[in-house]
Amino acid sequence: MKNKILIVDDEKLMRVSLEDKLTKEGYAVTSLSSAVEGAKMLQSTNFDAVITDLRLPRMDGIDFLREIKKASPDAVVIIMTAYGSIENAVTAMKEGAYDYVTKPFSLEELIVKLQKALKHKDMIAENIMLKRMFTPGEKIKSPASP
Repeated sequence: MKNKILIVDDEKLMRVSLEDKLTKEGYAVTSLSSAVEGAKMLQSTNFDAVITDLRLPRMDGIDFLREIKKASPDAVVIIMTAYGSIENAVTAMKEGAYDYVTKPFSLEELIVKLQKALKHKDMIAENIMLKRMFTPGEKIKSPASP
């Protein structure tokens, strides 16, 4: 089964480039230009990962990250920005982002981060399944962030 990826970036060239590259890598990709649209889509569609810009019109990336974690706590989130700072990175990680990448970056770098994030997500899911198998009757919660 293909991993489902949501890309949210108001910069069309970046969005289209990412969508093309990730589609060629075998992912099922949806791309949108606004976090507001993304938040609506998350109400009806589950994604394995979300790649989003930090600076977006009407809803910034951190607020969108919070919406993602409410709607789909298991989704891994990678934040990208051209306005990188330690403060922004720390805030994003505290709010549940898996990783943070500063523009410009190579598409290969982003793919490696995405593969690592999805592998981490799969390991957490497997761990939860194994715990359920060996500890009957206990409720195991999925962590909201890595």
